[in-house]
Amino acid sequence: MNWTWFHKLGSPKSFYAITSRWLPWLIAAMGAFLVVGVLWALLFIPPDYQQGYTTRILVVHVAVAGTSLAFFPIMAVAGTITLVWRMKLADMVAKNAAPLGAWFSFVTLATGSLWGSVMWGTWWEWTDARLVSMLFQFFLLLSVVALRSAIEDNDKAARACALLSIVGCINVVIIKYSVEWWNVLHQPNSPVGMSNSGANGPEFWLPTLVMIVAVYLFLAVSLILATRNEILQRERKAQWVQDLVASS
Repeated sequence: MNWTWFHKLGSPKSFYAITSRWLPWLIAAMGAFLVVGVLWALLFIPPDYQQGYTTRILVVHVAVAGTSLAFFPIMAVAGTITLVWRMKLADMVAKNAAPLGAWFSFVTLATGSLWGSVMWGTWWEWTDARLVSMLFQFFLLLSVVALRSAIEDNDKAARACALLSIVGCINVVIIKYSVEWWNVLHQPNSPVGMSNSGANGPEFWLPTLVMIVAVYLFLAVSLILATRNEILQRERKAQWVQDLVASS
């Protein structure tokens, strides 16, 4: 198998050049999906017979919550590549994914609490495994950020954060299956169908699907931009970066 593409993409210079071509298309797609998803959610979703208009909060909550679970796997894969192949780019991706993941987890908790305050009559419930495990993910991501800041040696920081990211994937599994393993306040995953009504019907899950795509595109764009900034900072003494700055 030819792994040339893998090593080429792992080069900071090649990654910067390739993503320069990707970004305009990704940003355009992200903007289109966000506009359609937000307008659809705010203006066209009918009230649910039980939840009323609070389902509009769920459109954002479901999309952000699902996307937030991707960060630890991304960091674990990038961390493994860092540990095995010592690729600098992989560590840059892992470093910038952690604070982004913390923000996604925070928005998940905030939108979930907002919905819960209406439907459950409470903003928080410590006995709910889904809520507590998501809060634990938030603090774990902050711990990764803090750990990297606490270790001055970049190589040691990369290895330590890689190991913590791999361990953090265990909590992702707990978040995913908590509603099935324990009797929790959080509702279980809802089945979808073309003939169902309310939160299970196409009038809800179609705009939610659009919003999920929009949020994943936002993740990709944000992570690429943050990684590109990291490349310029770490490679600032490289000739290609100096030529890039001089030509801009």
